[in-house]
Amino acid sequence: MYKGIYGKNNKVANINLHNIKEVSYAYSGIYDKNILCRECDNEILSKLESYASNYIYFRRGATAKNQVLIEKLQETDTTLPVLRFHNLDYTKTKLFFLSLLWRAHISEHPFFKDVSLGKYSEKLRNMILTNDPGREDEFEVVLILVDSAGTRPDKSIISPRHIKNDGNSTYIFHIDQIMYHFNISAYNKTSLFDKGIIKKDGILDIGIIQNDFARGYFDSFMGKKLLMRSNIKY
Repeated sequence: MYKGIYGKNNKVANINLHNIKEVSYAYSGIYDKNILCRECDNEILSKLESYASNYIYFRRGATAKNQVLIEKLQETDTTLPVLRFHNLDYTKTKLFFLSLLWRAHISEHPFFKDVSLGKYSEKLRNMILTNDPGREDEFEVVLILVDSAGTRPDKSIISPRHIKNDGNSTYIFHIDQIMYHFNISAYNKTSLFDKGIIKKDGILDIGIIQNDFARGYFDSFMGKKLLMRSNIKY
């Protein structure tokens, strides 16, 4: 997940959403060593991480790997350009993403202080533990690649944020130009989660936003007033 994110000293920039002047540098991302038992870390989650590493995060400059194919769909008048993955494992892919959210919830690291899943935490824990990814329209995650052409510090890791909107609850992570949008509650979902989610047929779309749209989207994320444009379509 950190490809292209390391700076001059081979360190990652971690930016505090609550104070953008507070930037720390480390040789890896945020790590909390006290949250997992050996079995969960080295067996259950390690398998999910290995799958994501091998089949998703080789994406840039790649065309195929072990039957997983990537194509770039060009923008039309009504849709964003998209990186489309084919033949992904629905269970492993979705549970990998959900494991990021769940670990942020159980972590005591201040970087993740905005992630508090409440009653949904136990549901996610059981899904991961029992290898159950749930329905396509349950705990959806949508990925958007924000390309600001170097005008924003988007090649970084930024502390997650929580958005509540008319009874709906969404969490957003930013890691190396990609924003991960997690839908938590079934009520009043934003239209962003209508498409782009990982499908049981193995298709995953990563929408690409660029130029002024990308800069505005990134700025609104940092300013805690995310621009949820209704015309984001895949």
